[in-house]
Amino acid sequence: MSILNKTIYLTAAMLRRWGYHFNEDADPRVQSMKKAIQTLGGRIEFKIEQYPDGSWTAESVNLDGVITGGASVKEMSASIRDAVFTYFGIPAHLCNDNSLI
Repeated sequence: MSILNKTIYLTAAMLRRWGYHFNEDADPRVQSMKKAIQTLGGRIEFKIEQYPDGSWTAESVNLDGVITGGASVKEMSASIRDAVFTYFGIPAHLCNDNSLI
């Protein structure tokens, strides 16, 4: 995730906690993503591999084209969420982690 997108994502998350809503559920890209996830049984599954140097990769087994990786397991969850939002073309300010549940 680029520094700009990460800043936008974190700022939007903070604003949500303070009660501001971006109405992301009304966005057609978010609706399309949610519909696609529902057709997959409500979840995107990943095959995760860790390497001896501590790095890892995660590749979706039920959604072609979603693959990510990182230098440490600590960043795995955020990297996977970012890969899913990027796959569906969701802008950073509309990336609400609750949309993936």
